[in-house]
Amino acid sequence: MTGVLMQGTLGKTGLSVSRLGLGTAEIGFAYGLGTPELPSEEEAIKLLKTAVELGVTFFDTANYYGLAEERIGKSGILKDPRVVVCTKCAKFLEDGEFLTPAQMKKKIFEQVESSLRTLQIDALPLLLLHGPSAEQLRESVLVAIVAKLKQEGKIRYWGVSTRGEPAPLAAIECGADAVQVAFSIADRRMAPVFAAAQAKGIGVINRSVYLKGVFAGRAEHLPDSCVILKQAAAKAQTIAGSLGVSLTELALRYTLSESAIASSLVGTSKAEHLESAVRALQKGVLPDGVVRQLRMLAIDDPNEVDPARWN
Repeated sequence: MTGVLMQGTLGKTGLSVSRLGLGTAEIGFAYGLGTPELPSEEEAIKLLKTAVELGVTFFDTANYYGLAEERIGKSGILKDPRVVVCTKCAKFLEDGEFLTPAQMKKKIFEQVESSLRTLQIDALPLLLLHGPSAEQLRESVLVAIVAKLKQEGKIRYWGVSTRGEPAPLAAIECGADAVQVAFSIADRRMAPVFAAAQAKGIGVINRSVYLKGVFAGRAEHLPDSCVILKQAAAKAQTIAGSLGVSLTELALRYTLSESAIASSLVGTSKAEHLESAVRALQKGVLPDGVVRQLRMLAIDDPNEVDPARWN
């Protein structure tokens, strides 16, 4: 199967990205609900090459995704001029580790240089800071660090990967080139972020399309506390059945209803899942009536829709 995927521009960066992006956590470590398995290096590299053959040109990774960066580098896909890779660093921001500005700069530079070596490239097309707070962004230390990275040619563009609304809104105010946020059938909290990003031409990357597998048929693995989310998944499954499509197709095509999103990430270690995702997006936007039905399934409680809060 050779895919023809919609291509879009990631905001003002001018980077051309496929509407479907591959999230690479699952080729780096065992990730997801249930009992996930880590693919072998050979399997992972084959998946990456297959993704490019299918028309996927945007790959999302991180320096803390286990073997993911290494496998991307070894695959050779970044030698293709069409392919854009985005990596993340500075997870210490979300983890609450206290560092002085000098220590922070040193650590971020070391992580970026490590990613460049592992990915086997000279400059990162897009670097995302992982989990900075709105306050940290407004303090200007981080903005100065990424400006220096740009000046030295180590990165071309920068942004943030965050949870909640305040941080991505602050990043947009502080001149970020892109934001990566979570959006799914159950989680519409990013609507104000989408509006702000569009107003300023900021690129939006969407993660958690399947909400860690909830909208990929694995809702039974949710903790007992996620009652409303389980109900939303069941209702979405019913809607998918009425349309004669899979739940994963419904979830992915739903993201097309948000024009601010440049690329939606799908994480998988299986080529057949990626092929299904390509076929789903090729069908285009869902009917307006279906989109309205799905929007009614949105949940406001972060304890239900933020996997970091599941217990």
